[in-house]
Amino acid sequence: MPINHDFTLLDLAVYECACAGVKSIWISVNDDWAPVVKKRLYDYVMDPVWQKRTMDPMPYQNKKLIPIFLVPCKARYYNTRDSEGWGYINAAVYATMSARKISNFLIPDVFYATSPFVVYEPSYISKFRRDIQNKKRFMFESNGKNFLNDSHHAFTFLKEDIKIVRKYINDNATMKYVESEQYKETGEGKMLVALPKEERYSGKHFGLNDLFSHLDKKDYHTEQLNWSYEMNSWQDYREYMRDGKEFKKPSLLERKSIYKIFGDIDD
Repeated sequence: MPINHDFTLLDLAVYECACAGVKSIWISVNDDWAPVVKKRLYDYVMDPVWQKRTMDPMPYQNKKLIPIFLVPCKARYYNTRDSEGWGYINAAVYATMSARKISNFLIPDVFYATSPFVVYEPSYISKFRRDIQNKKRFMFESNGKNFLNDSHHAFTFLKEDIKIVRKYINDNATMKYVESEQYKETGEGKMLVALPKEERYSGKHFGLNDLFSHLDKKDYHTEQLNWSYEMNSWQDYREYMRDGKEFKKPSLLERKSIYKIFGDIDD
């Protein structure tokens, strides 16, 4: 969804991650949308803190590039548990698996999760880079809204939370079939019976407050945002546009040849 000329909510979320100081960006995306997102975001974004160091004697050598990876949802989870929260966990699982193949020392300890369904000043996030990166739980809040009450505001979670969330889904999410009570008691009849349509695949309706129900606000270092807008409906989008909180596309999102970024004039 656009918020300015050639600037979308997805671009804003990627820019926020860069401002937060992440080392890489992992985005859960379905296969049908992957080519569109890939064309939009390309392969990287520059770290804004390291982008404009005017007193640096060798600015090209010290620029930091943040790679962007698009990861799919496994076929068995497609349309069964692919909620917003599962997207965060899915991306974290892929990041962990990829890092482990290189070295266990590269496995991330903390993950920064943000959504393209919320708008706030991304450069404000840069003030809290050290808090975000200190391997402790951190979250943003606005008017009492945070991810623990199913808001889209950014937060961090630790690698041990991945296992807990996956266990919660496995224990509580329904699929298409359940074990028959008759078969369980007598060993006769059909082993599986189909659930009513409205009760199937409940995992895709789990909110962040459900998936991270093992956490509490006291577990988190909380910072207040000056303002924010959640984009849950067309009306929310209209309210944001009406209030005139305009963002121009950051120059570092204007993708150039990766060779020119690092100063190779021959490209």
